[in-house]
Amino acid sequence: MSRSPQAESISQQASSTEMSHYQVLQVAPNASLEEIRKAYQSLALRLHPDKARHADDTIDEEGVIVDFVRIDEAWKVLRDVESRRVYDAELMQHTCREEYFVNEILTEKDFTYDPTEGYRYHTCRCGGLYILPEEELASEESCYLSCDECSLVVQVDVV
Repeated sequence: MSRSPQAESISQQASSTEMSHYQVLQVAPNASLEEIRKAYQSLALRLHPDKARHADDTIDEEGVIVDFVRIDEAWKVLRDVESRRVYDAELMQHTCREEYFVNEILTEKDFTYDPTEGYRYHTCRCGGLYILPEEELASEESCYLSCDECSLVVQVDVV
């Protein structure tokens, strides 16, 4: 039995463009933890390397392992509330590089470092957080961050 079209699409899309964890697990970004868990379990059962080996001797073992690892990584990030919050903030930063209506202009000094979680954040007026991805600290360009609770956007300038 050959790999399913969905399994092939994970490997093929991952090699051509970087897929989000939501795309890997084939769920919406606003999916509940239960929906994410079910999607993970379904994909993990179907794409587990041991099952694929028994099903077909001509399979691409490396591709099966890569797919399974990507599914597992996505689950590990999205199952935890805090890591999902950080991931969503980073995803927004990477996917939304266009001009926004900027609510506030901040610098790195305006962000508080949380040593237990390992990230910098600034509290939005709604009570949500603007999370500053680590790679943005080394950047020489301004970046835009979206609140994880509302639609407000801030610009973070490099000083």
